[in-house]
Amino acid sequence: MREIPTNDFTGGDASPVPDDAGRRGVDDITGGSVSTNPDCAQTLASDTTTGAGSRARRLVLGEKQTGAQVPANPASPVESRRLGSPPALVYDSPGKPTALSHSVVRRICAMRAADWEMTFHGDRNINTGDKARDRIAAKELVREMRPFSRRMERMTRTVIARGNAARAWDSLKELALEYAEDVAYLIAPDDPLLPDLVLAFAETERAAHDVISAILDGKGAKFDVPESSGALLSAMIPVYVAHKSRSVDAKSVSKALSVWNRLMAFVGDIPLNDVTAHDIYRFLEDRLNTDRKPWSQSYVDGFVRQALREVFALARTHGHMHADNPLNHLEVTPKISKQERKERTKPRFPYTVAQVKTVFASDWYDPNATHWRGKMATDLALRYWGPPISLCHGPRVREMTQLVNSDFTVCENVLLMTIQVKLEDADDPTPESIPQLPERKLKNDSAWRTIPVHPQLLALGFAEFVRECQAQHPPGTPLFPSAVPDEGGKAPLWGRAYEQAFLRFVRDTLGFGHGYGNHSFRHLFEDRLRDAQLIHGAWPVGLGEFVSGRRLPRAVDRDIFRQQSSAIDYGDGYFAAHIQRYVAQIDFEGVVFPPPYAEWLARRT
Repeated sequence: MREIPTNDFTGGDASPVPDDAGRRGVDDITGGSVSTNPDCAQTLASDTTTGAGSRARRLVLGEKQTGAQVPANPASPVESRRLGSPPALVYDSPGKPTALSHSVVRRICAMRAADWEMTFHGDRNINTGDKARDRIAAKELVREMRPFSRRMERMTRTVIARGNAARAWDSLKELALEYAEDVAYLIAPDDPLLPDLVLAFAETERAAHDVISAILDGKGAKFDVPESSGALLSAMIPVYVAHKSRSVDAKSVSKALSVWNRLMAFVGDIPLNDVTAHDIYRFLEDRLNTDRKPWSQSYVDGFVRQALREVFALARTHGHMHADNPLNHLEVTPKISKQERKERTKPRFPYTVAQVKTVFASDWYDPNATHWRGKMATDLALRYWGPPISLCHGPRVREMTQLVNSDFTVCENVLLMTIQVKLEDADDPTPESIPQLPERKLKNDSAWRTIPVHPQLLALGFAEFVRECQAQHPPGTPLFPSAVPDEGGKAPLWGRAYEQAFLRFVRDTLGFGHGYGNHSFRHLFEDRLRDAQLIHGAWPVGLGEFVSGRRLPRAVDRDIFRQQSSAIDYGDGYFAAHIQRYVAQIDFEGVVFPPPYAEWLARRT
C-alpha cells in the first residue's frame, strides 16, 4: 500500500504523536512508549509490486518530491481484486467529485481491504530464484512490517475512539482521500459524509493490520474482504442498448444513457443492489441545483424518473439486481421554486405578422446571396419553401423537411399532402424504385395525416414544383436534397442543416432573439387555425387537431375520418374538397409572401 512516513503522524520527527497533554514519545491510546525508528514506517508493497498500493505509493511520493499534482482520474487498480469488478469509468463530467453515499463508502473500504490482502499475499511470496536472497527479503519484510502494523493499529483505534478530535484524524483523512482518488473516486473535502468515510476507512485499516500482525506472529488469520454484491451500474449500459435499439431511435437511447451515466458519475459505479431511493433523491437534487446546465423540474419529474425506473426494472428482469427498484420508494422528488422553473423553461414564441413579413423580405429570400455556406448555399428549394409550408400547415420541422415526392396525390382535383414515414408509392411499391434513404420518423401516431395543400402555397406555385419533382425523379425522392442526413452521422436528423441555419438567421441576423425558430411558424399557424373557427364557425369536432397533427380525434369523433388507401376520406360522404374548404379558412391576412417560386428562381443570375 502507500508509504506512510512516520512524520505523517509525529509532527515531522521520529517521535510518535503527542497525547492530549502534549507529551512526546507516548502512545495515543495506552500512554506507553513506542518505537521511534522511522525505518519502521515502510509500505507493505515494494516499488516493484504491480498492485494498486504500489501505484498509490508512487503517486504520493511523486507529488511530495516533485510538487506534481495527482491526476484527477488516475489509472484504475489492478483487476484481480476479489470484488471482480471493472475499474470505475470516466463519465461525461471529468474531474467532478463523486458524492459520497454509504454504498460508496462501503465499496471504497472493500477495495482497500482487497488491496491489502492482495499486496500482503504478493509480498510474502517472494521468488527471485535466489533462495538465500528470498529468505533475507522475507525476514526484512517481517522486521519492517511488525512495528508498522502495530503503530497503524494504535493510530486507527485512536481515530475510531476519538473521531475528529484525534491528532491523527487529518493524516488518516488525507490517506482515505488519496486512496479513494487512486481507485477513481474523487471525493470533495467538504463532502458531508467524509467523516463516515474516514471512520470506516480507519476500521478497515485496523482490521487489516490486526490480520497482518496475527500472521506475522504465526497465528492463523484471514482478511475480511466483502464479496461483491452483484452487478455494477455500468453493466446495464449494453443491456439497455440491446433492449431499446430495436424499438426506439438512437437519440432516445442516448438520452436515457446520458441520465444513467450522470447517475454513475454522482454515486459511483456501485452495485445495482446498493442504490437507494435516497441516492436517487440526492442525485436529482444535485442536477436541479448544479451551476452548469441544471435540469428543469419537468425533465426530472418526467423523463429522468421514467428512464431510471426502466433501467432498474430491466436490471431486475435480467437477474442483475435482486433488491427492489429504488424508484418504487422515491415517493417525492426535490423541487425548485416556481420562479426558477420559469427561468429554466426554454421560450418558444409564435411569430408576429411583422416578423413573418421581415423573414419573407430578408436576405433569406435573396437567390443571389453568396454568404450562405454548406447545404443552404445550394438547396434553394428548401430555402424558399421551408417557411411558407411551415406557416400554411404548421408542420414540425422534421415533418416538413422529410417530405418526398410520393407523399403528394391528387384527389377530386385537390392536391393532398401526406405526413407519413413510409416511402413506397401506391402505384409502384417495388423496392428498386425507392432510393435508399435514412428512416423517417414522426413524433407520434397523431402526426400521421393527409391534408389538402393550402391555397396560398398553390398560389406560390407549389403544385407545379411537386409535379416537376415527380416527373424528374422516381417515387420516394426527397423534395429537398439538403434535408437528407449525412451518412455516418452521430445523431442523424432530417433537416438539421435547415433547422440550425434558419434558427441562427432569425435569432442573430434578424435580431429576433431566443425563443424563435421554425417552430414559431407552427405556433402562429395554430393561432390562425383557432381564429378561423371563431370567424367562420366551429369545425367538426377534432378536425382542427387533426389538421395540425396535434393529436388523434377522440373515439366519438372518428366517424368524421376514415382512412382509404394512401389518402383520407373524411367520414361517410365527405370529400377532400370539403376539407379543403376548412383549410382555406386559415387566413394569413397582413403577411406579404415572396413572389411565386418560378419567378423568384428566375432572378438568380
